[in-house]
Amino acid sequence: MNGSGRVARMVVGGLLGSWFVATALSQDPFRKFPGARRYDPSGAVVPDWRFFAPRPGMHDYHLLFRDELPDDSVTEWREILPVEQRVPRHFVWYANRRAEKVLGDSVVGIIGFSKEADRKKEDIQLSISYLTLLNYLTYQEKHDPDAKRTQFLIAASAGYDETEEPMMLFLSNLHPLS
Repeated sequence: MNGSGRVARMVVGGLLGSWFVATALSQDPFRKFPGARRYDPSGAVVPDWRFFAPRPGMHDYHLLFRDELPDDSVTEWREILPVEQRVPRHFVWYANRRAEKVLGDSVVGIIGFSKEADRKKEDIQLSISYLTLLNYLTYQEKHDPDAKRTQFLIAASAGYDETEEPMMLFLSNLHPLS
């Protein structure tokens, strides 16, 4: 190999190595190394990949529903969002992921919306997130044949940690199915 090829490889290696170091340092959550952000605030050249920040997920959310029957009794709660078991072909094609994502984002949207101090339940019912969940629940889930109204519940659990009790985060009003 001639001298110019060796120099070119060293220059390219130095640039890529510098880029790697700048990217690694920019992931610091405490921003002790702000240099890269000073020259690239948009993150176009030096990416900012903090997948679990600023607050990592601490709970699993569960979407459940029940139906009200003509005698005013209600059915047992049933979970809507059991996530499909992943298989290797999902690396290439997983069309159901979009529906899971829409429902999951709607759940998170309602939780965020309901945490705002000045929000009333009537306001939340007009949100896109609420209407998306209600529409999905009404038309995509199988209901009791005699059901006249339906209701959904958003709960949080600690996932695999069974020592923490699940907590109710949001309970919808009852809505007619017809």
